[in-house]
Amino acid sequence: MKLLVVSKSNPASNNIGKFLKESPGVRIETTQKNVLELDYLATKKPKPELILVASTHRSEAGIPALTVHPTGNWNRADLGGKPQTLSIAPALYIGEGLRLMRDAKDNLKLPYEITLECTHHGPTFDLPVMFCEVGSSEEQWKDLKACGLVANVMNVLSEEIPQKTEVCVGFGGPHYSPKFAKSVFEGKFAVGHICPSHHIDALTEELILEAINKTIPKPDFVALEWKGLKGYQRAKILEVLEKHKINWEKI
Repeated sequence: MKLLVVSKSNPASNNIGKFLKESPGVRIETTQKNVLELDYLATKKPKPELILVASTHRSEAGIPALTVHPTGNWNRADLGGKPQTLSIAPALYIGEGLRLMRDAKDNLKLPYEITLECTHHGPTFDLPVMFCEVGSSEEQWKDLKACGLVANVMNVLSEEIPQKTEVCVGFGGPHYSPKFAKSVFEGKFAVGHICPSHHIDALTEELILEAINKTIPKPDFVALEWKGLKGYQRAKILEVLEKHKINWEKI
């Protein structure tokens, strides 16, 4: 079963929900809870194979954006979930969602950026979860064309299994991950969890391995955003990768 989650207390989520469709094996889960506090989904029976959460995206810059990302906390749990804990990142769905958003945005000529965000905020549980968002201010959350676009992407993802491609986990770069997104758009790979440069210092060996083990399908390699990492940060990550004989590449 795949779950499409709509929060009535979240304006973009509520609008996206107007366009979502149930089908065999796909259920719409409507809640009043904050999208950051969906831990109760971990007890759902049958166990969801994929959770797609419709949500707002917030940014002080207010740039119109459609975003996707997995969930988890590299450090503190300031926005839901548990500290230093990750959910499962469905890499193929993240990559396909990003490309579907880009293509639909181009077809509709909507003035939105398509953004792959690093792993952040709650909820955190051992299930594949992906946020699909409209941002970055109230004006966009009310835009039914943008919300309908995101809903259509969620509908497609809930009914189709994306094509297999190489999968990686990413380390380095900014919160918005342009180099990783560019590689996804070019069909080079799909990416699961991404830890940005500003959280690298909080990483432990266990959390580096968790990012790899909680990305599905099993990653083929780890990608390092080389220029976005300081020398000692690269060394920290490479020590763990080489210790566990994990393949890695620069991007």
